[in-house]
This record gives sequence, structure tokens and C-alpha cells, in this order.
Amino acid sequence: MKKLVAVLFGLLVVAAGFAAATTWVTTEVHGWREGNYGWALAVVGVKYDQQNPYTNYDILYRYGRGGLTTKGQSLEYYASYYYYYPDSNSVTTVTTVRESSSSPIAIEIVTATSGWPYI
Repeated sequence: MKKLVAVLFGLLVVAAGFAAATTWVTTEVHGWREGNYGWALAVVGVKYDQQNPYTNYDILYRYGRGGLTTKGQSLEYYASYYYYYPDSNSVTTVTTVRESSSSPIAIEIVTATSGWPYI
């Protein structure tokens, strides 16, 4: 029984040492694209272990935005955007620019992607 307690205590000490050695850092990875009339932004927030950033990490959030550039605004174009998750670690934003909200023809499509691990 004493040996079992000693072994379990030793494992607890080793596990605590590994936990204490982990230094977590948070960051954001941005994907940005700008066309003539529209822009797209994709953002991934991540918390990662400094010693093992590509294997020990957590994705905190993912989102996308899009809109018109100054040139697109001056021409009074219309922009819509959506974002989707191609996998569990990334986000892709697609911005579509049209002459008006009812126009069936896209003048420009701008796409931005961001993800982790960022290599």
C-alpha cells in the first residue's frame, strides 16, 4: 500500500511539473484581402503553448467581415459578405460587390482566409 501511495504521489508531482512548464500565450491571425471595390477580413483567435505551438493550442474564436473600399463607396456600390469554416482551425470570408442589392451580376468577389497553425 505504501508503494502504491508513493507511486501515485510521484505521478502527481510529475504531472504538476508538466502543467507548470506550460506557458500559454494568446494571439490573433488575420487574413486580409482588398480588391478595387471591396475588402474581406478573416480572423482566428488562438491560445497556444509557447513550447509546442503547433500541437498544444485552443481556438478561441473565428469570424469574418467585409465591405466596400473608398472607391466602391464613392460609386455607391453594394457589398455583402459571409464567412464559413472550411475546417476546425480556420475561417474564410467572401465579399461580393454589386452595383445594387438587386443586381444579379457581381462586379467583384474578394476572398480572405485565416487559420492556425500559422506557418
